[in-house]
Amino acid sequence: MSTPQPSPELTTRDVLQQIDHRLSLIETDVRENNARIDSLRAELTGKIDGLEAKTEAKIDGLEAKTEAKIDGLEAKTETKINELRREFNGKFNLVIGLVITSWLSMMGTLLFKL
Repeated sequence: MSTPQPSPELTTRDVLQQIDHRLSLIETDVRENNARIDSLRAELTGKIDGLEAKTEAKIDGLEAKTEAKIDGLEAKTETKINELRREFNGKFNLVIGLVITSWLSMMGTLLFKL
C-alpha cells in the first residue's frame, strides 16, 4: 500500500486567492447575465412596440370602417326622415283642406238655412 502523502497546507493567502478567483468568476457571470437581460429587455420592448403599432393600426382601420358605416346609416336615416316629412306634409295639407272644406260647407249650410 502506498502511504498517503500529506496534503500541502493552504496558507491564508492561497485561500484568499481562491476566493478572489471565484468571486471574479461570479462577477463575470453576473455581468453576462445583466447584458443578456438587457438585450432580452430591449428585444421584448421592440416586440411590444411593434405589436402596439399593429394594434393601433387595426383599431384605426376599424374606427374608419365604423365611421363610414355610421355615416351611411345617418344618410339613409336622413333620407327616410325627409321622405316621411314630405309624406306627412302632403297628408297634413290634405287633412287641413278637408277640415276647411267641411267647415265652409257647414257654415254655408247654416247660413242658407237661416
